[in-house]
Amino acid sequence: MSTYEEEHNTSGNSNSRRDLRAQIRNLYQEDGSSTALLQLLAQLIPESMQEELLNEKEEGCPETFIDSLPRVNKCDLKGADACSICCCGYLDDTHPLVVKLPHCSHRFDLECVAVWLSKSRTCPLCRDDVLSHKPKVDISNVELEEDWGMYG
Repeated sequence: MSTYEEEHNTSGNSNSRRDLRAQIRNLYQEDGSSTALLQLLAQLIPESMQEELLNEKEEGCPETFIDSLPRVNKCDLKGADACSICCCGYLDDTHPLVVKLPHCSHRFDLECVAVWLSKSRTCPLCRDDVLSHKPKVDISNVELEEDWGMYG
């Protein structure tokens, strides 16, 4: 009777990882393109995950989302508060334009976070997906309000 390691070929697991890395590196360098590498990865990744990865776009946030970020009032800023991206104090500017991300309440200069969010959908600090926390509009309330305005 064979052991679990022999049956599943897991003995020396760190060596097998190194071998896989070496195979991937060799595949990538052999033909100079990523087609062989993609074929190998397609064999390793289940079909359901492949579809998700193909459908997922690595684009940033839409401009409308960036423009709709809530502004922070200058009165709410403290002297020591600074943007985590550029490290400049908010109150160093005579007219600071500071926004707050709605899902995590992290504050940034609008100019800094606009560039970040145009390329990424995550908060620069906590890396949480900012678009997954969009407030959802309840259509039934909107319809009720429209109907009420029509009769009242």
